[in-house]
Amino acid sequence: MGSPGIHPGLIRFGPFALDPTSPELRKGGYPVRLQPQALAVLLLLTERAGQIVSREEIHQHIWGNDTFVDFERGINFSINQIRTALGDDADKPRYVETIPRRGYRFIAAIENDEPPTAEVSASVITMPGDRTSTVSRDQDQINASPNVKAALITAPVRRLSSKVILISLVLLAILVAGLLGYHVLSNRTEHPVQSSARTPFSKMRITQLTSMPGKYWDPAFSPDGRQIAYFWDGENRVKGDLYVQLVGGEKPLRLTHTSAGSICCADWSPDGQQIVFGRCDDHGGSIFIIPALGGSERKLTDVVCLEERAGFPQWTADGKSLVLADSCAPDAAAPGIVVFSLRTGEKRCLHAPPTGDDGDIDPVLSPDQKTVAFQRWAKGAGDIYTVALSGGNLRQLTDEAFDEAVSLKLMWSPDGKYIVFEPTRDRIARVPASGGPLEYQEVYPRIGALSRDHRRLAYVDPAETWRSSAVILRANLANAGGKVVSQARVLVSTEGNCSPQLSPDEKQLVFTPFRSGMYQIWRSSADGSDPFQLTFFERGFAGTPRWSPDGRWIAFDYHSAEPSQIFQVDSEGRNLHVLVSGEYQNLVPSWSRDGKAIYFASNRTGGWQVWRRELSTGKDTQITQHGGFAAFESYDAKTLYYSTFEGGGIWKVPVGGGQEELVTGRLHRGYWGSFAVTDDGLYFVDSDADGGPAVLYYNLQTRQVSRILTLEKYPALWGPNLAASRDGQTLFYAQIEFENSTISMVEHFQ
Repeated sequence: MGSPGIHPGLIRFGPFALDPTSPELRKGGYPVRLQPQALAVLLLLTERAGQIVSREEIHQHIWGNDTFVDFERGINFSINQIRTALGDDADKPRYVETIPRRGYRFIAAIENDEPPTAEVSASVITMPGDRTSTVSRDQDQINASPNVKAALITAPVRRLSSKVILISLVLLAILVAGLLGYHVLSNRTEHPVQSSARTPFSKMRITQLTSMPGKYWDPAFSPDGRQIAYFWDGENRVKGDLYVQLVGGEKPLRLTHTSAGSICCADWSPDGQQIVFGRCDDHGGSIFIIPALGGSERKLTDVVCLEERAGFPQWTADGKSLVLADSCAPDAAAPGIVVFSLRTGEKRCLHAPPTGDDGDIDPVLSPDQKTVAFQRWAKGAGDIYTVALSGGNLRQLTDEAFDEAVSLKLMWSPDGKYIVFEPTRDRIARVPASGGPLEYQEVYPRIGALSRDHRRLAYVDPAETWRSSAVILRANLANAGGKVVSQARVLVSTEGNCSPQLSPDEKQLVFTPFRSGMYQIWRSSADGSDPFQLTFFERGFAGTPRWSPDGRWIAFDYHSAEPSQIFQVDSEGRNLHVLVSGEYQNLVPSWSRDGKAIYFASNRTGGWQVWRRELSTGKDTQITQHGGFAAFESYDAKTLYYSTFEGGGIWKVPVGGGQEELVTGRLHRGYWGSFAVTDDGLYFVDSDADGGPAVLYYNLQTRQVSRILTLEKYPALWGPNLAASRDGQTLFYAQIEFENSTISMVEHFQ
C-alpha cells in the first residue's frame, strides 16, 4: 500500500491550512472536521496540485491491493466529505475538479510553509465523533494497527533524551487530568463549552431544557424568553403534540391532542397569550390558534401543505397579521409567501413560485419587520430568497444552497444584515441579506429559534435531519392477508435504508440507502446479503427504484439541479440512460405488466397527475385527471391503482383512463408509496389505525380490510416503503428508528 508524499510544512490554499504531519485541516486557526481517509485523499490531491489524479491512483495510495473494501464508494464518500469541508461545488469547483471518466484535480493555488523545527514530532488524528488523540510516531505502533497505518502519513522521530521523556510524561499526566475534568463537566446538565471544531468561544453556556425520552421538534421562545413551546411525541407516538414549558422547569403543559395528520411550526403572539401552529391531514393544511395556558384550539384558515408541514406561521410584531407559506391562487398546488390578516381573514400574496416548482417554505421576518426571508424549493434543491413585507423586491441570495437532506430552518442575525442557515451537516453559513457570497461562520452552534432579545438560542440536539435511520424488514405470511409466521430485519445500517422493491423472481431487492452522503440505487439478495451499488451520481439523489417485469432493468427517478427525470439502469449497474425527460418534474416510475410502457407522476399541467409513456414511440398519455402520484398496474393489466401526493387514499382507474374511484381512504397523507399490489389484494400502511400504525390488507374480492401486523416503530414517510410478492405471502417494509433527542439552549454565543 502506498502513501502520499511528505510536505515539509503547512500546505495553505485559500483560507485553509493543511498540516501533513498531524494530519489536520484548519480554517482561520480552527480545526475543520474531516475523517482520516478523506484527509489522506486531500493530501494526495494537494501533493499533485494541478495534475489529474486517477481513481485507481487514489485506490492504490489509500487502500492498496491488500485491502478489501468498496473503494469506489470510499472514494465518492471522501470526495464528498472534502467538498463539504471546503465549501466547494462540484459544478463550479474552486478546489477539487472532477475530470469525467479520469479522476480528480486540485485546482487552487498552493502555498507551502517551512518545516517545523521542534525536536519531538507527534500526530493528532481527528477520528469520527470529534475525539482527538495524540499518537507517537513509533513505527511499531503504526504497524500494529491497519487503521492507524491507513490514516497516518509516516514521519521520522528523533531519539529522545531522558529529560525530554520526563517532561513528556508530566505533560501527559496534565492532559489526562484535563480530559477527566472535561468528562465530569460534560455530563452535567448545564456546562460551559470550551472550544470545538465549530465553536471556539470559551464563554458559551449550554443548558438542556428537556429530559423526557422521545422526539422533539420546532422549539419557539415566548416573547419574554422565559417559556418555550415545542412539539414532542412522548405521549402521542407518531403524531406528536404541542407543549409549553418554563425555561428551567421540568413538567411541560400539553396543549393539543392530535388524532390525525401531522403538527408543526409554532409561534407566539407578541403579547405571549396565544400560540399559532400548523397541522396537515388528508384534507390539506390548516392554521390553528390556542391559548398558551391551555384551552380550546381554533382554526384560523386553510393552507396548502408541503409534505407534512403546514403554513410555517409567523406573527408580525403588531399582532395583526401572520406571514404564511400558502398558495397564491385557488388552483395552485405549491405554496408561495402570503400575509394573512387576523381581522379580515384576507390573504395578500407577496410572491408566488414559478409553475413546476415545489414551493416556498419557512418564511422568517427580519428584526426590523420589513423583509421576509424564505426557502424556495425547485428541481431537488433549495435556495434562499427575500421579499419585502410590503410586497415586491424579490431577491435570490443563493444558488443551489442546499438539498433535501439538510436543516429546513433560517435565522436572521440580530442586526438584520445576514441570514444564517445550515447548508451541510455541522456547517453553519450566512449570506448577506443585501446579496453577496456565502461564508461559513462560528457564531452560532446550531440553527434553531432565537429569543426576541437574541440572547438565547434553542435547538434540537441532535438535529432531526441527522438522527434517524430507516430499517427494512421482511415478514412472511401463511397466505395472502393471513397470519404473520416470521419477521426479520434484512437491511440495517446507521445511514438508513428505504424504498425496498422485490424482483419478479423474488430473489433480489433494490433499495436506496443513504450512504456516502447521498441516496443511490443499490441491489441485494432478498435476505439483504451481497449489497451492490448500481448508480454513482456525484450530486443530487436517486430514488423510487422499480423492477421491469423481466427483471433486467430498474427504473428510478433522479433529482439534481435540473427537473427530476426518469432513468433506467440494468441489474448489473450498466447501460444507464434517460427514459423520460422534459422541462417539468417527472417522478415515481412503475412498469406496465408487459414491460412496454412506464407509468410516472408529472406536474407538467400544474398539479401532480399519473402519465403513461409508450417506450417504443415516446408518446405520453395523461391517465388521471383529479390528482395522482404513485401507480401500479394490476397483474391482469386491466386496472391502475394509485395514490395522491396532496391527500390520502388508494384509488383506481382503468388502464386506458376513465372513471376514477376511491378504493380505501385509510392510506393517509404522506404515505403515497406505502402500498403494494398483489394478485388478490392490496397491502398498505395505516398510520392512524386504532392500536398504532399497522400494515393492513384489502381483499379485492370481498372488499374487506384486515390488520396484518402492528409496526413497532415509525412507518417511513415520503417514499415507496412497502413491497409485496405477487402471491401476497412476503412483505418488505421500512420503519424509522429515531434516536432520542432533546431541546438545548445556548447563551453567551456571540
